[in-house]
Amino acid sequence: MVTKSGLVMKTARLRSALADIRGSVSYRVHLASIRMKSLCAPRGKKEDFNFDRLLSRLWDNYSTDDHPKDRRMRILRDKRVAGMGVENIRYLTNEMVRRVAQNGVYLEVGTYRGSSLLSAALFNDTTRCIGIDNFSQFNKREKNEYALKRNLAKFGRLRNIEFYNKDYREALRELFEREPHLKVNVYYYDGKHSYRDQLEGLEVMLPHYAERCIILVDDINWPDPERASEDFLRKNPSFRTLLKIKTSATPAPNWWNGFQVIARGI
Repeated sequence: MVTKSGLVMKTARLRSALADIRGSVSYRVHLASIRMKSLCAPRGKKEDFNFDRLLSRLWDNYSTDDHPKDRRMRILRDKRVAGMGVENIRYLTNEMVRRVAQNGVYLEVGTYRGSSLLSAALFNDTTRCIGIDNFSQFNKREKNEYALKRNLAKFGRLRNIEFYNKDYREALRELFEREPHLKVNVYYYDGKHSYRDQLEGLEVMLPHYAERCIILVDDINWPDPERASEDFLRKNPSFRTLLKIKTSATPAPNWWNGFQVIARGI
């Protein structure tokens, strides 16, 4: 027979146990919430992540694999969007925009036929994606602007894309005169690759980079863009290299003609 005092003690123990369970569940939910917020950090807020560890999560072996574990950017191949790039670069561009430029700005110089612009814009609806190209290169038959429009149209009306058919210096001057406080979170330079052009393409954006930003640079297999990027880093020590991959062949199926990720505040 259970006495009244024994019943009171058992009830107290049960309440204590339930409180412990609730606390444990609440703690686990809180941790899960923190992890989710870290993965989906609002644009403009700092998200600390170890870049090497991130790469090891996204690829089995990022230095040699032809594609990441997540194959979402195959959509460009499936839609027959041709361009000077490969799935690894398209995916990394998309992922950097997702992590650094939510509710922010992606800007590229050298849009060509749109594969890199689409790589930034797809699955990143809240990112303003700006492309600039005057089609002065690789355009003997003058078909690149038509190809760009056709590739963009394959995805319907993408409201987060805007494009300027101008020399990039003129386009940037006009853009920042209209919006002097605009800051760019992810910048992709793929314009002319002489040493002077490459260095100017990185330095012209110095007043407009966000405090926390990513710069994407390709074709670093070539000596001039590689040297210009290294001199940019030397002259601007707040920036550092997160990733630099040179390929043994050009173009290579994994990282095309070499690729570099430069960052500040990350």
